[in-house]
Amino acid sequence: MRRVYVSGVGLALSVATILSLSAIVATVARADDKAKFTIAEVMKKAHGGSKLANKVADGKASKEDKEMLLDLYKALASGKPSKGDAKSWKEKTEALVAAAESAVKGDADAGEKLTKAKDCKSCHMVHK
Repeated sequence: MRRVYVSGVGLALSVATILSLSAIVATVARADDKAKFTIAEVMKKAHGGSKLANKVADGKASKEDKEMLLDLYKALASGKPSKGDAKSWKEKTEALVAAAESAVKGDADAGEKLTKAKDCKSCHMVHK
């Protein structure tokens, strides 16, 4: 029988991965009927520190990253902005969802679509 040893770094990476996945599952698996994420959570996770949306637009994201961005944008679309027109909100968030779906499918022009759809200023001027 062959023994397999895990190095300290390998073990640390395994534990970090498990903890990260647990946090994501806990966030996604909320018991209530509200959207998976609030608007603020979407902004932080998609456009904040990790710049997930930029990573996807630049073609440097994993399949899981692309799927996470799609989930975030679907939650955003189901939310209600603090101000602004519902029709405008729907148009802007549907463009984000469509761009993220395009990225998940692996479309060649997905990055361009996402870059165009995630125009922060045009959305914040109307809805923030």
